[in-house]
Formats: sequence, C-alpha cells, structure tokens
Amino acid sequence: MSENFQTFVRKSIDMNRTCVYNAIRTNVSKRKTVIEMKETGRHHYRIANPVRFFVFIFICTMIFAFATFTVLGSGSASAAAVHTYAQVTVSENDTLWGLIEKYNPDGRVNVRSAIYDVCEINDIDAGDIQPGDTLFIPVY
Repeated sequence: MSENFQTFVRKSIDMNRTCVYNAIRTNVSKRKTVIEMKETGRHHYRIANPVRFFVFIFICTMIFAFATFTVLGSGSASAAAVHTYAQVTVSENDTLWGLIEKYNPDGRVNVRSAIYDVCEINDIDAGDIQPGDTLFIPVY
C-alpha cells in the first residue's frame, strides 16, 4: 500500500476515535488498486433464522438448568430415597449384625453402613443394645 493511503487512514482514525474504519483493498486487472473505506460504528445484528436461534437459546437454557440442579441438588439424593423400617424388639443374644442380616437377607446391603444407620436412627451405640429394647431396622 502506498504511504499516502497509510497516512490518510492514520489521520482519519486519529480524527475520529469513536469510529472504526475498515479498509477493503481490491485488485482490478492488476493496474490499479481500488480502496473503499467503510465507517462502522455500532454493530447491528440480524437473526437470520429465528427458529434455529430460539432452539439454540432453549438448549443453552436446558444445559444451564441441568448443570445448576446437578450441582445444587447432589447432596439431597440420599434424602430422596424412601426407606422402610422394621420395628424389632431385641431378644437375648441378638446383635445388630444378625438383626440387619435377618431383615436384609438378599445381601444387597453393606452391613457396616447399615449398623451405622441403625445407630443414627435409634440414637444408640453399637454395643448398647439390651434385651427388650425396641429398634428400628432399615429394610433396603
């Protein structure tokens, strides 16, 4: 590009800093260069395909909602589980381990965690059960 044009562009930009100038250079049959200046201020955007735009906004909203509920709702997953409890009266020689295995015979439950749950529900320690005590045993 010629020095005159570069100087013109610099001066034009310096004179009006609020506008942005785009220089478009086009070669016309290799003899001369046609330079066209376009002043662009505010950008005006047009939605080319409204259906695609609103589908995009809908999908973004769903992803945002899913991520939000996943992060905020992750602590309440165990609270949503419904447990049934068996009310058991402790007999002589009963242990928590044996009671849990008796009321959960299929072996799906981790007995240690179930003992912890029983102690939390009944507000006792594992060695504090006596014959005649009434306990609530979760049935998983």
